[in-house]
Amino acid sequence: MDVKDIGIKKNRVPISFLLILTALAFVVTCIFMWWEYASQDIYKYYIENAVEVEAEITIYGIHDRGHGDSRTIEYWTYYEYESEWGTVYSMHKGTYSNESDAKAQIGKKVKIFIDPNGTWSSDVFPVVNYERALKNAIIWCFPVPIVLYLLIYRCIYRNVMNKKIKKKVYGNTYNNDRFIHTPQPNTVTQGEVTKVWKWIVCYVKVKYQDENGATREKWARSWFTHKEAKFLREKITINIVPYKNTYGILEEMSTTK
Repeated sequence: MDVKDIGIKKNRVPISFLLILTALAFVVTCIFMWWEYASQDIYKYYIENAVEVEAEITIYGIHDRGHGDSRTIEYWTYYEYESEWGTVYSMHKGTYSNESDAKAQIGKKVKIFIDPNGTWSSDVFPVVNYERALKNAIIWCFPVPIVLYLLIYRCIYRNVMNKKIKKKVYGNTYNNDRFIHTPQPNTVTQGEVTKVWKWIVCYVKVKYQDENGATREKWARSWFTHKEAKFLREKITINIVPYKNTYGILEEMSTTK
């Protein structure tokens, strides 16, 4: 039989790390989608100004990927075209699994599109789709405020608040080792669990007296698992720490190894 902390003393490093990664992924994707939308202007420019010419595949190169058993060797061919104004256009054309196939491409002619005012070239004609790019950019904006809320409020703010509440209970020397700390006098009181709301995570509503002696009934700011919420609901009277206009739950739950 073992016990684990729930409420303000629970270790939230894994979920905090997950929220950071999730927020970073959504923000980066959103920025990329808006960059993709903005880049449609350059594609439009290429459509209006690109010139179709005939280039020649001149060289191939060896590309070694991976290590050990996952190592693969590929052969890339490159075309080259020199314009009458002296600009040389060169780009990757094809990928082959063996050298003989790549070598056989040398000297072949391919149609490409070039920017006569720059060095851009491609064997694929550019396509502009403002509507789709804008739609994708807007769609990826919606999750960003949600994940930022979860990161700022649920991760950063709640961790700061929990540290302040633990500092009130255990003093300045608290270091998360519950075996060598006892609460300071008049810091921990009892509250009554009145409601439990279950979803992916669970919320617990507690009736208690605040630091001024006024009776309040508020939802705890912490998330709980279904098992933790059931434990608190069945216990009904739980240990809490009133702190300003909020409170923290200070409980331990028995677990079986």
